[in-house]
This record gives sequence, C-alpha cells and structure tokens, in this order.
Amino acid sequence: MAASGTTVPLGNRVNTALKREFEETAEELGMTSTTALTVFMKRFVEDGGFPFEVRRRVPTEEEFAAEMDERYRLMRAGEGAYHDLAEV
Repeated sequence: MAASGTTVPLGNRVNTALKREFEETAEELGMTSTTALTVFMKRFVEDGGFPFEVRRRVPTEEEFAAEMDERYRLMRAGEGAYHDLAEV
C-alpha cells in the first residue's frame, strides 16, 4: 500500500479515561496518539488483522467464584434467575 500524502480525519468515540491513558502511554513512548494509531493501522493492514492475539479474557478462579456468589445473592434477593447461574 503506497502512501499518498493525503490525510483524512478519523472520527470515533472512546471512553474518556481510555483516551487519556492512551495519550499518556503514547507520550511515554515518545510519540503522539496520532502516530501511535498510525503505527497500529499500518501493522493491522500489513498483518491482515490484529498484530496481537485477540481473545476473551478468562477469569481467575477467585473472580469466577465472586461472580457466582454475586449472581446467587441477586437470585436470592429476587433480582436474578436460576438460569443466570447455569448459563455462564
């Protein structure tokens, strides 16, 4: 893909805190957030997709137990349903 020298605005909406953290991280690496996005986009195109593994995070045993405890508490309080516990 040849660079044409023409640029266009890229409009998107992101969480305020995430944007701030992204900008801070880019700055720590010595670049602007625009440069960081450009690097990502170039790698995305070159690699034909994400330049890293994209997968769902698996909760730890403690996190899973805490979630089940909370779902059970909600069910006992009449705010959940039995099948919510079984369909995790």
